[in-house]
Amino acid sequence: MNDTEGTPGSVAAAATEVMPAVVGAAPPAAYEASLSRSLGVGGNVLITLSSISPASSVFVLGGAALVTFGTGVIWGFLIAGIVSILVALCYAELASAHPVAGGDYALVSRTLGPAFGIATFAISLLSLPLIVAVFALGVADYLGVAISGLSPEQTALAVVVATTVISCFNIRTNAWLTGVFLFIEMAVLALLCVLGLVHMQHPITSLFDPQMLDTTTGHMAPLAITGLVLAITQGIFGYNGFGGSVYFAEETKNARQTIAKAVLWSTVVTILAELLPLAAVVLGATSQEKLFGSDLPIEAFLAERAGHALTIIVLVAVAFAIINAIIAISLQSGRLLYSAARDRALPEALSIQLRKVSTKGKVPVIATAVMGAFALLACLVPMDVLLTATGSTLTFSYLFIALAAIAHRRGKGRVAGGYTMPWWPLAPVVTIIAIGMIFVVTLTDPTQWLSLGISFIFVAAGFAYYYLYLRPRKGTHLLLLDAVVEEETNA
Repeated sequence: MNDTEGTPGSVAAAATEVMPAVVGAAPPAAYEASLSRSLGVGGNVLITLSSISPASSVFVLGGAALVTFGTGVIWGFLIAGIVSILVALCYAELASAHPVAGGDYALVSRTLGPAFGIATFAISLLSLPLIVAVFALGVADYLGVAISGLSPEQTALAVVVATTVISCFNIRTNAWLTGVFLFIEMAVLALLCVLGLVHMQHPITSLFDPQMLDTTTGHMAPLAITGLVLAITQGIFGYNGFGGSVYFAEETKNARQTIAKAVLWSTVVTILAELLPLAAVVLGATSQEKLFGSDLPIEAFLAERAGHALTIIVLVAVAFAIINAIIAISLQSGRLLYSAARDRALPEALSIQLRKVSTKGKVPVIATAVMGAFALLACLVPMDVLLTATGSTLTFSYLFIALAAIAHRRGKGRVAGGYTMPWWPLAPVVTIIAIGMIFVVTLTDPTQWLSLGISFIFVAAGFAYYYLYLRPRKGTHLLLLDAVVEEETNA
């Protein structure tokens, strides 16, 4: 495969080598366009929804939440949906102002400051490969209903290799491929809705009376406020991923005007695709006590209402939904590393290779392959360690995005032709309050201290890397230019 050095290409190379030597030389205004700008809003949304994988969230996170919080899941996921929309408004405005590949790292670096940006990069560099590993290790659980004897580790390794290769295809091909899998995933969720509503056994009002199963008595009991807060936290994790649209900003047409739509549509569809099936399952279960007492409540509901054969088909479909999510997250991972390399946030010996894109597909193949290798190594780590390591990373990411939204308004302000969030400053302020509540709840739960500690370590490592390595090399490293927008490209 022939490769050309990706953005910043010759312009940014000149910035690195010429700027220190030529007095008064003007730095380049933007990176050269290297990625393929071939996605519409719909294609961006398809890939983003695939990375979220609403079906996986319903079956895994939603199922676990039903066991723990009972009908409180509905209130929890509903409030989490409101919080997620507010976070999405922050993403939408920031991405519209800075339509640059790199996700949270790119946005935070350019608004809240490079130190916070590198801390965000460290968090993403940890979480994305580990999330891929968590998903990959779970594939065998669902494929196992049709293919017995699958090894979770061997299956995970094979899935990561295959999805990494697929992620190196051009972005438009991946949009179509993930779109097909996403259609199957949405059909599964629609089936849950139909089964629940056709066999409705409980009044809708029961959804708004948060009760959980008291395992000591076997009867329903009111859910405490602390339980509701934890349910909200679970919902926020279940909806996580709508900010993934930002990773494809440089591959989305007319991104300044459209990337905000991709973020907001991804958020709204995700909330509906997860909340409605969960509500339908709760309403359609013959016995809520039996449902909440099951180890796998969604699967138990399916077996009760759809029969064994259809349940197997659905579980296999969920396995493909998980694989689809891995493809989408691998796409994001590659663009994260590519963006950091292009920004000269890494040593030049690494950056020069990682910022290359393929000539034909205009894909950061090397960066994608490296992140795939990280995910392969993560598959060898025990599942409980993986879950612990990724547990608190989201809270830091959302906190930095909310703070970045405030810094953006106080600094550069509204961008002509870009998206401006309504109800300012409600979205970032409420997000910060919600994240503060999550931190408080986490601190009161000793089982979460290790997860929080790991996140703190990586955030601290990011700050240390910036101040000890990048800041002394200011002018040649961490350039943080803007991407060429489509209108400039066509000029």
